[in-house]
Amino acid sequence: MTFSDWLLSLHLLSAFALVSSLVLFWYLIVVWRNADTPEATLAGGRPAQIGHKVIIAGIIGTIVFGLWLAIDRAHIEVWSGWVIIAIVLWAIGSETGRRAGVEYQKAMDKAEELQAAGQTGPNADLLALNRTSRGLQLHTISTIAIALLLVDMIVKPGASDLPPPSSWNLPLLVHVTGAMILVGGMLAAATALISAHGDEKRLRLGYYSLLFVAFPGMMLTKLGATAINSKYSGHGFFRSAFPSQDDPTWIMIGGTALDMGGGALVTALILGWFGLKKLDTKRGQQMMKLVMLISIGLLAAYVLAIWAMGARPD
Repeated sequence: MTFSDWLLSLHLLSAFALVSSLVLFWYLIVVWRNADTPEATLAGGRPAQIGHKVIIAGIIGTIVFGLWLAIDRAHIEVWSGWVIIAIVLWAIGSETGRRAGVEYQKAMDKAEELQAAGQTGPNADLLALNRTSRGLQLHTISTIAIALLLVDMIVKPGASDLPPPSSWNLPLLVHVTGAMILVGGMLAAATALISAHGDEKRLRLGYYSLLFVAFPGMMLTKLGATAINSKYSGHGFFRSAFPSQDDPTWIMIGGTALDMGGGALVTALILGWFGLKKLDTKRGQQMMKLVMLISIGLLAAYVLAIWAMGARPD
């Protein structure tokens, strides 16, 4: 592995941190739209705090390692059109995302104020803050900017001579988008389950992020990965669905993490389904602890897979 490989890997990890946190916040925004009590609002507080820290790391890492990479690699120029477009989109996405966070923090502050005053029932003002139209608009703009940034980084308009081949663009976009949704769902699940401490609302928040965010993301990731492997290896689509001993190490790492992770994710969904139904029993609580441990393990495995995709160890 060269220094340039490490830069690419860190840039990719930062991009995943940024987009996965956006996915996490989208999930919380949907959940908060029906939250009219302090308890329901604060249930998403811990995941939001973790997401805020991760997105800051992603914003800083993406631009720092991205520019460093552009300077380090002789075939990439910082003043290239697609690089300038990426910087502009990064700035728009970062600033609008920051402003969206300010709007949604108002609901969190209101919920803490109500809880401190002993007012635990439904509150119309709190619901209105959770449904902030300004916050939603800003987060939408941020997401669109970052999505266009992702497309720009893959397609590289005006630089068709740079790898990968243009025929990879669509499957690569599907693969990367799915992977970012998958990691975002796992991040939301892990943080919600870790901070739950038996709280039913947070346990459900964590479980449903696995079911409605991580699982669809995994399916998209697998679809894109299979299409890319087919183009890379020259094998048929179905033969490329699973890594073989002839594949490079980075494909073996990524493919194994995705396939074994898929089985673990399905296991977590089954355990969580029964665990939530039996939450008032010791067995149900044990099941949810297993779901939490699986979520943490999967998140770590996916971070390793992202590193492998960027660094591509031999």
